[in-house]
Amino acid sequence: MPAFTRHHLNLWFRWSLFVLGMAVFVTFYVGKAFNSSRKGSWTVEEERHLKLTEQSSLDLQPEFTRSFSEPLKRMMPHRTDGLTQPLWPWVAAWMHDGAELPVFQKRTQLFQLGLTLGFLMVLGITCARNFTLPAALLIVLIAGWHGFLPTLSWFTGAALFHVFFLLTWVACLYALQRNSLWIYGLTGAFGALAYLSEDRILPLLVIFVLISTIRAVWGWLKTHWTSHDGTSQWLWRNHLFGLILFASCFGFIAGSRMVEARAKFGSGFFSYVDQVRWLEDEPSAQAWIRKHPSAASLKSLPLEERANWRIYVGTHTQHEAFARLQTGLQKLWQILAYDGGWHIIGLLFVLIALLAVTWCGTPRACHAGQKLHPETMTTIFFTVTVSLTIVAIAAWDNAVWPSDHLRALLAPLALSLVWASESVLRRARRRSSARLITYAYLTALWSMVSLDFALHGKAFLNP
Repeated sequence: MPAFTRHHLNLWFRWSLFVLGMAVFVTFYVGKAFNSSRKGSWTVEEERHLKLTEQSSLDLQPEFTRSFSEPLKRMMPHRTDGLTQPLWPWVAAWMHDGAELPVFQKRTQLFQLGLTLGFLMVLGITCARNFTLPAALLIVLIAGWHGFLPTLSWFTGAALFHVFFLLTWVACLYALQRNSLWIYGLTGAFGALAYLSEDRILPLLVIFVLISTIRAVWGWLKTHWTSHDGTSQWLWRNHLFGLILFASCFGFIAGSRMVEARAKFGSGFFSYVDQVRWLEDEPSAQAWIRKHPSAASLKSLPLEERANWRIYVGTHTQHEAFARLQTGLQKLWQILAYDGGWHIIGLLFVLIALLAVTWCGTPRACHAGQKLHPETMTTIFFTVTVSLTIVAIAAWDNAVWPSDHLRALLAPLALSLVWASESVLRRARRRSSARLITYAYLTALWSMVSLDFALHGKAFLNP
């Protein structure tokens, strides 16, 4: 029987503390989820989801007397009205058995609660195996309390979108570091599921394709024009086949929705939000949507009534456009500042401080294990570009449409910043850095975790 060493004691203490932290988190999370359950009337967005749920429930009762393939196609998540995506109505339709509306609503809320809790458990264990304990707990707190929790009381696809957005984000980062073909397929599959939840995932997927293509071109040029071998695990030859696999997986999962949208509105990726974002305010956007409910009405639009960026640029000054963007950013910050925003700012400062201390206070790297990952610049470029693009679009759209989907960006950013900080700290240790750096890093993270527990504990005890 192996001896019980100090390493085993530390390991046992670490996992015991993790289990204790997760138990407290789950207690607060479940309590706040039940306390925040709404009892009022449904919103217009929820009524749209409910209408598609009732239609999807009929699709899940196939009739094979006249055809076999057509009922199977109808069973796929495909129904859309130009605003609502089909995945959540399709999932909810499996739970729609004719029960009264309050019972059905409670059932779907319990499903979302179980789904998010299970996902957060897996996320926490995965992070605890790869990161320091406070880093793992902080990611779970940000994803759970500031990301998932505000979505649980609504009958929308927001919870599903948060799950698949984070999975797509992680798959993109892995594909940019080591572009194996199966990672491309996984990125396409997760991206399609996120798209079927909410269509706000498209900027991320487009940027991923562009940056990975630029990386492939750079890899080809580097191979043919330089003699430097390098240590990169990114193969430019895999990129073309990877994009084919990416598109195939995306099309296989989201193709039914695209066919339905093309038949109804004339475009497979049609979304009313993409059309009305160039209008002035939400009432005019709602009126425009009611006025043009089909492909025929959209095609019959005179040129002066069409909503696009050319008309907006022609009728507004540059100052007005920047003022609208600035107002949107201010409103979004007011919503998210104390609900995850300051956590991201704090993690960013921790990362910058770690980089500065490692650069100035440790010996220069001597081998690959002490250097940053070869694809660090690619992943930084992807993270910054996607974050700025999604925030800018949300700030612009906020004038005409709610930008609640921006909350889904909190967990990926927290994970990316912690991932980067842990990577820098690991390499600093390999360069024989002072223990004070590690202690300062852990102190900063434990302070953020403790503060979050204290604030939510107070809210839990005094609802």
